[in-house]
Amino acid sequence: MELTNWVEQHGGAEVAENVRGALETIDQNEEFIKLTLAVLMTPE
Repeated sequence: MELTNWVEQHGGAEVAENVRGALETIDQNEEFIKLTLAVLMTPE
């Protein structure tokens, strides 16, 4: 997020908005991502 703020301050408002959108999507799917990673890391 700090990098996003820096980019925005240096003229990259559109890029910063895209990154914020991606971070929001990741945040909304956090539990599913954790569950999926746990399944993938489980030995067969």
